[in-house]
Amino acid sequence: MADSERKDQSFAILMIDDDEEDFVLVKESLESRHVKVDLYWAPDGNEAMNFLFRQGEYTNVPHPNLILLDLNMPGKDGFEVLRDLKAHKDLRKIPVVILTSSRDESSVSRGYNIGASSFMLKPLSFDEMANAMQSLCEYWFALVQLPKNPAEPARKTVKKESISSAYSSP
Repeated sequence: MADSERKDQSFAILMIDDDEEDFVLVKESLESRHVKVDLYWAPDGNEAMNFLFRQGEYTNVPHPNLILLDLNMPGKDGFEVLRDLKAHKDLRKIPVVILTSSRDESSVSRGYNIGASSFMLKPLSFDEMANAMQSLCEYWFALVQLPKNPAEPARKTVKKESISSAYSSP
């Protein structure tokens, strides 16, 4: 894809994490570096599946180009979300970056075995998170050739504010 095409393309990230403070940190990190992406948040695995399968209030959302996935969540945990996502023919192509505070080596192995694209420890400071998010977006949206999203059905225009905790950076 030519650089000019990438600049005109809109990229969407779905962050699946039960900690709203982590979501806000990622959102503000992207904002501070002027990274232009549409950031959506699902606070648990069940909400994430509704978003990904466009159910309920999510019928008009885009498929994300990248997923940031926490492992430790109540209910459907990150491993279950990853397993379900990778089992679906249209969704399995979406890169999944596990973003977690766990340093457990068995979690790293299990995540990669299920189909994670990468495994990243949550940075502890704002500056570290801002650097990490900028590098992550540069890698996935500027260097890597991503598969096209599944055919997008015609959708009504929806305000991102009407979607649960959605964020679009300037």
